[in-house]
Amino acid sequence: MRKMLIIVAIIGCILGYGYWHSSTHASFHIQLNFKNVNKEPKTIPKAEIIFMDSEGRVLAHGISDEQFNYVHLIHPEAGDCHEVEKLASSSKEAKESWQECFEQLSTWIAKWASKVHQVNLKTQSCLWRNIPVSVSESKSDWFLWWVPHPHIGGKPYSYFSLSITVDEKSCVNSLFE
Repeated sequence: MRKMLIIVAIIGCILGYGYWHSSTHASFHIQLNFKNVNKEPKTIPKAEIIFMDSEGRVLAHGISDEQFNYVHLIHPEAGDCHEVEKLASSSKEAKESWQECFEQLSTWIAKWASKVHQVNLKTQSCLWRNIPVSVSESKSDWFLWWVPHPHIGGKPYSYFSLSITVDEKSCVNSLFE
């Protein structure tokens, strides 16, 4: 009976760790699309994004990538982990720096991402204010984190995603006016 209790306690601790890690670590994928007059979506390079809660309080800042259509989140202390990530394959120290930056970023994202209800978006020529958004959230298979298999195991994370599409015609706050 005692051995069974120990086994159940160990399994409970393993599963508990997976759930805890999934609840306190997250990633956030943000995609930006811009509809021009031809109604064709295109990317928005060098856009600044401010993520806000339902009351308009600023939660985070981001900037869109110039080459690819995604947003780099800017951690208040660690900064933009993207620059550190680029160097991660060059040395062991650079890889460790990236892992530290990603750890800070992932725990920070988990604290605010589910609270995002609106964004401000600023490009070189326009500013859109208080765009209502809906963030999607999914938890990884936190109960399988311990499985030693390349396609199943690994530390579990929560995943947030957001797609922002703005229309060129809705730019009422032109920065050139």
